[in-house]
Amino acid sequence: MERPVFKAVGTPVEELDTPALVVDVGSVKHNIAEAHGAFASGPSLLRPDVHSHLCPAIAAMQLDAPGTVGGVAVSTVGEAEVFSENGVSDILVRNLLVTKSKIVRACGVASRCSITVVVESAANANLLSQIASESGVELGVLAQVKSPGGQIGAASAEVALALARAVLELDGLLFKGLYAESEFPSEDAGSNTTQTLLEAKAALDNSGIDVPIVSVSANEELFNSGGAEGITEVIAGAYALMDNRHTAYHSNLRHAAKILATIITHPEPEVAWLDTGQKASSIDTGLPEVDGASGVSLSRMSAEHGGLVLEGDAQNSLNVGDKVWLIPSDIGNCVNVYDFIHAAENGALEVVWDVAARGRYS
Repeated sequence: MERPVFKAVGTPVEELDTPALVVDVGSVKHNIAEAHGAFASGPSLLRPDVHSHLCPAIAAMQLDAPGTVGGVAVSTVGEAEVFSENGVSDILVRNLLVTKSKIVRACGVASRCSITVVVESAANANLLSQIASESGVELGVLAQVKSPGGQIGAASAEVALALARAVLELDGLLFKGLYAESEFPSEDAGSNTTQTLLEAKAALDNSGIDVPIVSVSANEELFNSGGAEGITEVIAGAYALMDNRHTAYHSNLRHAAKILATIITHPEPEVAWLDTGQKASSIDTGLPEVDGASGVSLSRMSAEHGGLVLEGDAQNSLNVGDKVWLIPSDIGNCVNVYDFIHAAENGALEVVWDVAARGRYS
């Protein structure tokens, strides 16, 4: 667990102990307004993916905004447990649940809120049905359809139809519709994934099966256009805080989350070292980018330190003790290494948010 050194509300953010994950509340509000505005007037609704921030306070801001389905998506049962305990009443678990222990826990969540799971096989549906019935609860079910190039889900409309029929015959399960993973970022709103989902829906419609939900994870075009005709909900989450990985696709959104770091040594004109390394910022998808400092770049990270390369005037303008801002490459992986987010407004600490679902991998 992180051992935070809390500062008083109103403390200038650059006086926070480092490394610190700092989120600008005004930028979060801007990002939510921009993203949700598209869905409030678009053909689909938005389901925020809270796995991207793991923070109930941010989820509440998303659910208070227009254009949503009124619920969230998570990656694990552990995340579902946390958000259900923090007032979220509608949760979709996107990963397959195939073990008894996880299904039992999902049924525990179902006792206090609406929970929906995805299935790709009749055998999995049978196990879900057995445990849900024994637990005296009902689990919502989306049949996962395999997207082009994907590895998981019903491989054709006919297979999806057979899976839907199997679910409908089982106790303890409520068939809600279809789900697929999009191939971000290359597909557009008329993509093969969207078309594959709509073909599966047509097969179910023609067989008299109601399909109230057609859900897909976001790609660039689906996100920016507020979805697509026939798609009821689009799942997206990184938009609230943003990161370098998504910058090229969403130029209207701001980098709300940054890591504050401190220069601890400047041994050579062209080299400086930060007190911030991989323990404070995952580098799975790339190194963070230095923000707002010309001629300064991050070249490497050890466990606890980050190496800066300094060029031109930066060699003389940065000193030991100076602060540097880093933009994470992947916000979900970055947030997951913190217990707390320092939320700031107008450059001063406003509140400390709990990253309550951090480390809920199962």
